[in-house]
Amino acid sequence: MMKKLVITGTIVTLVLAGFVSLFASASPDGLESVLLTGCETTEGEITGGTCVLQAAGDHEIGGAFADYGMSFLDNEVLGASLAGILGVLLTLGVATGLFWLLARGRKPAEAPAEEHA
Repeated sequence: MMKKLVITGTIVTLVLAGFVSLFASASPDGLESVLLTGCETTEGEITGGTCVLQAAGDHEIGGAFADYGMSFLDNEVLGASLAGILGVLLTLGVATGLFWLLARGRKPAEAPAEEHA
């Protein structure tokens, strides 16, 4: 029963990350909206005014998952979908590994065998 629940949960999560997330709003989230306060924007680009977000640069580390997509793919839809799916699998793998290590260290000690006289 537990194995079935985990498999079903994983499938649902992968579908949400890979397909349903494509319908998420492209509007800035709450943090980005606050950082844009005082700036004028056109099509997501800052065109005037002064705000905190003007001082932001590119990602220092960069990486394959920057800006919710895959930087090496030309197709934005495929990149966003693949980034969601790989993000879920990576998170699941790391969490499973950590739980496995924690559970492995908590095995009960074997009781010493008693001698019968």
